[in-house]
Amino acid sequence: MTEDLLHATVSVRGVILNSRGKVLTLQRTSDHEWELPGGRLGRGEPTLEGLQREIHEETALSAEVDRIVAANSWVNGEEQGRFAVHYRCYTSERIVELSEEHTDSAWVLPKETAHILREPQTAAVHAATTPTEPNSEVIDRSSLAHD
Repeated sequence: MTEDLLHATVSVRGVILNSRGKVLTLQRTSDHEWELPGGRLGRGEPTLEGLQREIHEETALSAEVDRIVAANSWVNGEEQGRFAVHYRCYTSERIVELSEEHTDSAWVLPKETAHILREPQTAAVHAATTPTEPNSEVIDRSSLAHD
């Protein structure tokens, strides 16, 4: 049993795909880094409702949530624990209305996300856009520590 347990905030993120197979990315106001839409859940907030709330707050889009495609954990630069679950989502809407949290948005091809997103989010995009066999599960093991 480990003594150094992760104390983390939980966030949910959407890999939102449009009808042309492009992924929505957002540029943060705070540091100008690009990310997938989403954010932290409120205490006791149902997961899917929280994801849909975050997507709508940040983009004014409605999105259909499909399934979990990745989960990962990390400690950020301020030594704060983070845990994120990424969901594949779909929308037929095109117009993005940004909240004050973001300065720009872009619909990009999945392969282009590797140039603008950090690795865990790029891995989530890859998992969401790579065809899988029916009834198979996609598991992101990129952030698991090796013994």
